[in-house]
Amino acid sequence: MKKKVTVLIIDDQDQSIIIEGLSRQLKQKCEFNAINICTTDVRLRRNDSDHLDINKLEEYIKSKINSKHINWAFTDFNLSEKDIDGINVVEILSRLRKKLKIIMYSGDRSSIIKRVLGKANLQEAGEDEIVEAVRKLMDYQIIDYVRRDQYQEKLMRLINNDDGPTIRDYFLEQLRAHSEMEFKSCYAPFRGKTFGDIADEIEKQSDMRVNVWMQELVEQTIAYLAKINE
Repeated sequence: MKKKVTVLIIDDQDQSIIIEGLSRQLKQKCEFNAINICTTDVRLRRNDSDHLDINKLEEYIKSKINSKHINWAFTDFNLSEKDIDGINVVEILSRLRKKLKIIMYSGDRSSIIKRVLGKANLQEAGEDEIVEAVRKLMDYQIIDYVRRDQYQEKLMRLINNDDGPTIRDYFLEQLRAHSEMEFKSCYAPFRGKTFGDIADEIEKQSDMRVNVWMQELVEQTIAYLAKINE
């Protein structure tokens, strides 16, 4: 059975043609799906202007990834906006899916460092400022920075080198596939939460009760296997 791969691509230019090409190349390798978000979409404009509304973008991303397991997110740094760029997108993604693996691409990768440093010239930055900028970028879970014309190649390498989903990945995928279902059994603190809510908690690692719940699931599964094996 082919593995499923779902990627999120955010750019100020429509990536449909590129995605179609990737789908053709990967059809023998995996079941490939891409969520293509173009930041110049009229639905994302601010007050009927030509500018991007960051709040509308966040809600749109949230609606598109709801109930879906995302393997990787790719975002362009330069979104043709004066006050919004790829770093803002990464901040949105980090809020929605804390552990999401992100690849940022840009025609000028030094512009990313300049943006985080808040300096137009890298030579103006002190050593401590550069170290702090690197730490901040690491906190964003950005796993790589590539040139704009290399992101397709990067995606192909990631898929070819991927050994497939871990048990955790598969578990999250199944929870999100039934994201609207309400949890009603076996662990009282999570009763009333949806499966999607629980998947979010697992990814964010913001609630230590998740580990207790998962341990109980394992124990109940082993108990069930032992019972039917009698």
